[in-house]
Amino acid sequence: MKEKNSKRLANISLIVATCGFAATMPFQSKLFQILSGGFEAALVGGLADWFAVTAMFRHPLGIPIPHTALLPKNRKKITEGILSTLNNQWLSKESLIEKVEERDWINQGINAFENMLENEESRNKMVHSIKQFGASIQDDTIKKYLLNTFKPTIDSISSHNLLSKAVDTVIEKEWDAKTYEFLINKIEETVSLPHIKELIGKEVIQFIERKFFMIKAFLPMIGEEKITEFIHSGLIDLLSELKHPNSDRRNFILSFIRLEAEKNKSNENIIRQLDEWKNKGYEYIVDQAIKMFRTKINDEEFIFNAIQKIISFIKDSNWIDNVEQSFKKLLTNTVEKYHHKISDLVRYNIEKLSTDEITDLLENKIGNDITWIRVNGAVCGFIIGLVLTTLRLIFT
Repeated sequence: MKEKNSKRLANISLIVATCGFAATMPFQSKLFQILSGGFEAALVGGLADWFAVTAMFRHPLGIPIPHTALLPKNRKKITEGILSTLNNQWLSKESLIEKVEERDWINQGINAFENMLENEESRNKMVHSIKQFGASIQDDTIKKYLLNTFKPTIDSISSHNLLSKAVDTVIEKEWDAKTYEFLINKIEETVSLPHIKELIGKEVIQFIERKFFMIKAFLPMIGEEKITEFIHSGLIDLLSELKHPNSDRRNFILSFIRLEAEKNKSNENIIRQLDEWKNKGYEYIVDQAIKMFRTKINDEEFIFNAIQKIISFIKDSNWIDNVEQSFKKLLTNTVEKYHHKISDLVRYNIEKLSTDEITDLLENKIGNDITWIRVNGAVCGFIIGLVLTTLRLIFT
């Protein structure tokens, strides 16, 4: 609108100068001669500036006068000039890299994030957004993610190798001997309990009564108490012997255990069972992970606390400086690698426009100020014409 008004005003100034010159020219009085001289100079100045302004964008009146339509003719030079200024001055590679280096991107980002969390409205929006995002994730998506992420690793674990490694570790660390000793000690502690001691005695006596009829007649003569004490004493002696490091029986039992363990390294039934447990364990873990995710994603307090813990962890971490430097290096490398893309993009957008479109674009952007040159030329010409004509009349 302003552009149209300025053009209208420039045209009006030119029309006024033309009409004023035509109207005052027939009269011979000094006043009209002075006015005629002023309008004549205004007409010349207005026409000259109109020609100059028009010649920048197109041929005046469509006539191909030399050195007119300057912008369309010099489109390539203007484009290269813009690109050169853009690449070497306004957005030079060095200035962009300098801007990258002078800022602490990670720290500033964390501080901005913390400031946002201090605002209750922003904090609630963030927590709500996280809840919505979590709710939008389907169970099948989580299962698929876990399947693609962890399942190959789990499947790559050979049950045969796992069993073999477990057996070798148990023997190497002597966990079998430690387990054996633990069990013997527990049995010894249990057997020493009064009610267990009595129970064992009764069971042995009842066994003798059922299986050995001839001995049964002598039992009352010996007495249940003595029999129980005898059995208990013998059992304790046996357990003591089984605990002794140099006991042949102990070494025989441990050797038997280790031999059986070695044999079972390739036991197909055990390997198959381990595979089944592995698959069932994976399914159980996935189900529990989904349940925990659903529970936690609906807990706003948990979400907020988790965000705070993550921020605190990042701020307290020694590697934040390394992250900062790595991020700056990434940005610098990106600028180094893709800086030419800026000029390529500008060139592409300029070349996409036709000459008429560029002319109209420039005329629309700077035409308002340029049009005022015509108005100023007419006004200044009128004033100068008045002065010169007056001086001519005075000195002639």
